[in-house]
Amino acid sequence: MNRDDDDTIRDEDQDDATSTLNGDEGQQADEESNIRIFLRVKPSKKPSGFFSWDDDANMMKYDIPKDIAAGLINNSRTSYKFRFDSVIGMEAKQEEVFDRVGRPCVESALNGFNSTVFAYGQTGSGKTFTITGGAERYEDRGLIPRALSLIFERMRNTSQAQIIAQISYLEIYNNQGYDLLDPNHESTKSLDDLPRVAMLEDEDGNCHLRNLSMHPVTTEEDALNLLFLGDTNRAVSETAMNLASSRSHCIFTVSLETRRVGSEVVLRSKLHLVDLAGSERAHKTGAKGQLLREAAYINTSLHYLEMVIVALHEKNTKGRTHIPYRNSMMTSVLRDSLGGNCKTVMVATVSPEKDQTDESVSTCRFAQRVARVKNDARLNEEVDPSVIIRQLKARVASLEEELAILKGDVNEGAELKDYEIDKLRQKCLNFVNDSEPSAHLAMGEFTYTKMKACFDILKSMANAAGEAAAGGPNSGVKLISAGTGGNNQELEQRVHELEQLVQQRDNEIAIMVNMIRKEHGATIPAELLTRGFVGYTSNQDEHESKPQKKQNAPKKQPGDYTSTLVVDSAVLEDPAKAFEAFKAQYPKNDAIRDNKIALKRKYDAAKTLASDVNDARNQIKALTLKIEKLRKQQAIADEGLLGVDDGSPGSDAAASAARAELEAAEQKLKADIDTHKIAYKKGFNELSELKKEIQHIQKMLEMGRIKLQKDFDLWYQRQGKGALLTETLLAQAKPEGNQFTGSRSQKSDLSKPTKISPERPESASRKPPAWNAEVKDPKRFSSSQSLRSSVARQSTA
Repeated sequence: MNRDDDDTIRDEDQDDATSTLNGDEGQQADEESNIRIFLRVKPSKKPSGFFSWDDDANMMKYDIPKDIAAGLINNSRTSYKFRFDSVIGMEAKQEEVFDRVGRPCVESALNGFNSTVFAYGQTGSGKTFTITGGAERYEDRGLIPRALSLIFERMRNTSQAQIIAQISYLEIYNNQGYDLLDPNHESTKSLDDLPRVAMLEDEDGNCHLRNLSMHPVTTEEDALNLLFLGDTNRAVSETAMNLASSRSHCIFTVSLETRRVGSEVVLRSKLHLVDLAGSERAHKTGAKGQLLREAAYINTSLHYLEMVIVALHEKNTKGRTHIPYRNSMMTSVLRDSLGGNCKTVMVATVSPEKDQTDESVSTCRFAQRVARVKNDARLNEEVDPSVIIRQLKARVASLEEELAILKGDVNEGAELKDYEIDKLRQKCLNFVNDSEPSAHLAMGEFTYTKMKACFDILKSMANAAGEAAAGGPNSGVKLISAGTGGNNQELEQRVHELEQLVQQRDNEIAIMVNMIRKEHGATIPAELLTRGFVGYTSNQDEHESKPQKKQNAPKKQPGDYTSTLVVDSAVLEDPAKAFEAFKAQYPKNDAIRDNKIALKRKYDAAKTLASDVNDARNQIKALTLKIEKLRKQQAIADEGLLGVDDGSPGSDAAASAARAELEAAEQKLKADIDTHKIAYKKGFNELSELKKEIQHIQKMLEMGRIKLQKDFDLWYQRQGKGALLTETLLAQAKPEGNQFTGSRSQKSDLSKPTKISPERPESASRKPPAWNAEVKDPKRFSSSQSLRSSVARQSTA
């Protein structure tokens, strides 16, 4: 924020001194109710050296030399000290940031408390990198992907509760809300095509967002697909200080509903992950036109945010009653997060470079004010009436049956038919699988015949479970379930799915290798591709911002590589050759190549792990069959069929020795089974983790591919050679009856882009070419065509 007024600065200095002296005592006395603040210092190759921090005291100190140009009489302040809950240095990795900042918030949300994490700082200081993460390496995942991973890990490992998750993604651009995940507006080419979100308020003061879609998700992959799709639709522009500056505030919300087994209490909570647009000074960025208008809206909304923070502080100290939440849409949406029912964490991001020192100090001052805001976080518990009604109905049915038995009104009942026994068996199965303690076995009309049939069914089920636990006939891998407490059928199904995944990835590896060898255009039959990618163009890493430019320097346009790219004019006449030349000199081509190599390594590791898991499972099956044979031999020995028992002491000793030998052999086989169980479980867990890494790298590759297409399309148009028409490529690649299959003869058509005249309509030229087109699953919620349209819309935002 800009603070040039002298009186304001003196007030801020007094606040800083009070925070330095008394800030720790206030936060320690009521830590749970205050907003926690973290400071993250952006890595830089040229730090100013004006700052230092103390990890033990969580203090940031600035010692700024006086400006000689200000004259001999210069009373400006040169020393600043700020305290935080924690200071995250330049060497900190994303995993450490999540453990210190994000993990406690996610745990609170899973336990029924509303939680919010928001990043604040000037443009290019690393807010988007902290919240969303980088787009080039798996290790650079931000708070949102890691939070989703933790949530779904808890959902998989929690058997005593059912967790339902829903996701929404709101963008506030120029104080107007937009839904980034609306399913009815996939083919968007401009921001106005997205549905606008309206802010409503009820009589109790609760805010409601109209036209904001909520998407239920059951897997981590589905959640990440929504995140990447929303990031594709975000408004991003290039400024003098940031190659990919977020021009809007974005709020990613995960709504959680937790139902404990056997309880009528429901926990409802929300996790907000907020990426605020960066404050910026127009004389530093040299913004003009649309960028200047966007900067004005951004600075105004951040000013209103500061007004709310100041008002909340005065509410606690001076008894102020009115809080100006309604000044902007952002403060209205974040009402609960600021002084309401929420556990809130702020991450202040600062740049260590010399030219950004004033903005860094301003960010620290704002963080000190936020630290004084107190929230009243409450456990969001509700009683589900439908659960109570279901429990009361079961209780009434149980009492009616008990009363009938006491009165002697139970009939003998006729002999049951086969279909009636099948119905009772299904009801018994439902009763056993029902995890609620108040579950009731509803057998219909209560008769002694049905009672006996139900007891027989339950007895057979118990015997079958006992044989499986003891390694009896047909147990197979059920031994794994007995040893690990897992679901045997589910494990086998997941292993089978992973085997299919590895087989599918083998085909995709061939595509990647061909891409590396510049053999474009190879297609794959549709039956080999069971799932497609949902590509996205993420916001670029804010940690790699552009060097400071002079105010009057000409601004470089996005995608304008004319000054550095050297291409022969003859090459430009052929779009395919022009693309090869462009790709060879593309700045991010090395990162794409590294991701392809990393993906191939992950595939190889997955194939090895899958083979080890299958071997362990087969060994368990083979050892189980050996145990069955030994038990049969033991039974034969007990019956005296292995030898003649003449009653002599020698024969008894021989029988005992044979029995002991069989028991020892069985114990050894059981020990071997336990060893293979451990190996199976370890390999299966590693394979699951590797699957998540592979999926993330695939999405980063898709992001890089779309970004490459978009940049080439813009660059090619700037050379005066016209736009590129995607529909022509698709028409050439589409065979009769099915566009998802093709032959080798179509390779040349797929690999060469088609040029159209500059007079082509804008709607046609907005779609980038399908270089190395990868087949998408048409059943996915977001098609590749919609993603290309989103990328084209983003380039004009």
